[in-house]
This record gives sequence, structure tokens and C-alpha cells, in this order.
Amino acid sequence: MMRHLLIIAGAFASVLVPLATVSDADASVAMVQKQDQDPRGRYTPNEARDERQQGNIVPALRVINAVRQRYPGADVLDAELEGGAAPRYVIKILTSDGRRVDVVADARNGRILYER
Repeated sequence: MMRHLLIIAGAFASVLVPLATVSDADASVAMVQKQDQDPRGRYTPNEARDERQQGNIVPALRVINAVRQRYPGADVLDAELEGGAAPRYVIKILTSDGRRVDVVADARNGRILYER
């Protein structure tokens, strides 16, 4: 039931919110904000793109694909890129059995560090 509600809510949101034309890689980090304005140290989309192009971090889609392999049938709810000395991705998912799990991965190599 919860999964159906999330799908319906997502459909309404996609109709009500105009979508910008961006590449898949840019869309994967569109939810991040500026480091000096966010206490969690999240990157802006431009900062994330620059880091990815310089080879400092792996694309978010690579990490999301690894999460999907680890949790077959899970829905990805959100992905954030957090900065600092050890940049990391936090991928929020809804598992097929209805649990919400945050998967944390090293942004430099894409290796999954832990789940919470």
C-alpha cells in the first residue's frame, strides 16, 4: 500500500513540477546544496559536476546501480552527495518489504560503506 502511495505521489509531483533538461549524470546530483550554506557540507550541482569531471568522485548512477544490485526491487527515494574530507553518497531507498534504508557509499570509489 505504501509503495502505491509513493508511486502516486511521484506521478503527481512529476506533473506539477516542471522538469529542467539535464543529463542523467547531472540529474543524479540535482538535490545537493552549497557546502558553505549547508551544515552537512552538501555540494551544489555545479560543484558535484566539476568534481566528477575532474575524476575526484564517481557518478551517482554508478553507486545507485550498486545499491539496486544489493537490494533488488527497491525504490530509490533520494540521493545526496555530502562533502568534507571524505565525500560520500547517501542513497535513501524503500526496500521491497517496506523498510526505509539509507545506504552510505564512498564518493571517491563508489564502495558501499554501510547501511542504516
